Amino acid sequence: MTIHATATEPVTASLLRTTARCLPTGVTVVTSGLGPDVHGMTVNSFTTLSLAPPLVSFNVRHDARIRGLVERTGGFVVNVLAAEQSELARWFANRNRPLGAESFAEVRTEGEPVTGGVRIAGTVGYFACRLVRSVELGDHILMVGLVQECGAREKVPQLLFVDGELRGAGSRPAEPPRAGAGAGAGTGTGTGAGEQ
Repeated sequence: MTIHATATEPVTASLLRTTARCLPTGVTVVTSGLGPDVHGMTVNSFTTLSLAPPLVSFNVRHDARIRGLVERTGGFVVNVLAAEQSELARWFANRNRPLGAESFAEVRTEGEPVTGGVRIAGTVGYFACRLVRSVELGDHILMVGLVQECGAREKVPQLLFVDGELRGAGSRPAEPPRAGAGAGAGTGTGTGAGEQ
């Protein structure tokens, strides 16, 4: 069955979300903050904007906790999740997880990004960024960062979000969430739960 809106009908949030799920996106955990005041959030709205200068962006709802930390500290880290990291995506989309450093207690990390935030171990890649602009657009805010450092591992399958499910690139759907582990990947585009 095909659902759509014509030029004479309004595009609802539900229809936009359903249609957006047709487009596979990478899954990331964006982190920001320092010491005990650190936060992470699952985001699938990450994209590169420019090679020269090296600019990237992601967007979140206005009331997302990560927004305040990024604006206060001036930096963030985008961790690009690998196919086997679906549990991390669910964890950082879970509204009931602990806040602050406690939410990273069982998360393997590596290095100390120059921009603050947390670099998660085992990811496909990461971008440590300095915030250069935030733009309010509709019910979300676009956060643009200048990449200060980045890196990637070769030949590691990425985690994708498509048709409302987490999937490893080129594979079947990722493991289903355990009871109480969250409804799915929270995203900057509002296609799932978990923004805070």
